[in-house]
Amino acid sequence: MKQRYRVFLRPWGVFYCEDLTTGKQETLKTRDKDEAYRLVAAKNETQDGPAFSRQLARVYWKAGDPAAATRTWQSVMDELVKLKHGPNQHRWEVAMEDKAFDPLR
Repeated sequence: MKQRYRVFLRPWGVFYCEDLTTGKQETLKTRDKDEAYRLVAAKNETQDGPAFSRQLARVYWKAGDPAAATRTWQSVMDELVKLKHGPNQHRWEVAMEDKAFDPLR
């Protein structure tokens, strides 16, 4: 299948990608050739199969944060409260105990 995006290098050393269907060009914000080609390959893969891209994202997510698969909403709520200070922290503690959040727990 024909690739939708291609990589090119601007004279100042930054890699860009071009959408061959629209002609839109955007920076890849890198000077590393391997990284630029990897980013464009990922863009081209998303065009071929969105379901595959979703699965690939899950693999990266689990590799980056192994505990993510077992994390509950309660642990997320606990971490949110830890980020707050003073009266805000107390307000969040009370809010997280609300019955409205019971279905999430």
